Amino acid sequence: MDLRHLNYFLVLAEELHFGRAAARLHISQPPLSRMIQLIENDLGVLLFERTKRSVILTPAGEDFLQDARQMILQMQTVKKRLAIYGQGETGTLRIGYVGAVMHSKLPLLLAEFAKSLPHINLQFEELPNHKLVHELNNGTLDAAFVRTWLHPEKLEEKLILSEKFVAVLPIAHSLAAKNKISVKELVNEQFITFTRECGPTIFDSFLVLCSNAGFTPQISHHASQLNSVLRLVESGFGISLLPEHVEKGYALQLKFIPLENTEETVPLIMLNRKENPNPALLHLQNYLAKSSSKENKIAGK
Repeated sequence: MDLRHLNYFLVLAEELHFGRAAARLHISQPPLSRMIQLIENDLGVLLFERTKRSVILTPAGEDFLQDARQMILQMQTVKKRLAIYGQGETGTLRIGYVGAVMHSKLPLLLAEFAKSLPHINLQFEELPNHKLVHELNNGTLDAAFVRTWLHPEKLEEKLILSEKFVAVLPIAHSLAAKNKISVKELVNEQFITFTRECGPTIFDSFLVLCSNAGFTPQISHHASQLNSVLRLVESGFGISLLPEHVEKGYALQLKFIPLENTEETVPLIMLNRKENPNPALLHLQNYLAKSSSKENKIAGK
């Protein structure tokens, strides 16, 4: 007995009339009668009392009606639950990242994505760039987020968002009270930067900013960790130029001031294998694409 049989029984039990039940089922009356007989033969009991004038449920039919309703409801629930597998709305996404991307809008975007598709489990792992590429290629990771263009042969790279630079100054700095700063005003400053090995895109863009302003920066210290850069600036050893969202999550004695007339930005890039079969990955890609589009529209206003 399958769901079709149960549905025939259920409709006849509701209508208690073969003609009306057959019309609802979009079949003729004889096939419906034969189907009900097959069900009764299969169960070994009469479910309906039939006369020329009426059709009524037998006590066994009344009992079976409750079971039939429950079985149909359960099967509908199962179908809905299993459908999310085929649609990629459940499963696991293994996401790698370099530490620098956590100082961006990415954590919030991923949190919102997780709320929109709660049946997808997100697993995270922090790794350096070269290890992220390796793990993506061997299938250990589904996606990775980095701050620099890597151009790996077998992977896709997609820009998620770009961030402007801000000047990061000690709170007592002479320029700290300004709402915006021109890079040219920083010509005589000592700079604290990331090492190029740790942040090649940020470092190279920093050099371009200074070059466009007509000077070569005086770099007093290279650091490998963001917290080191910020604490050195806070302590007065120099200033820095960093992505704007670095300010989030820190309560240091620093000022983060937008730069005037600058085009250099810091990218947030998503990488994934081109042939990755994980259907949940497509949901993440589409979600981030929509978020990126909204961000661009807001930035363009």
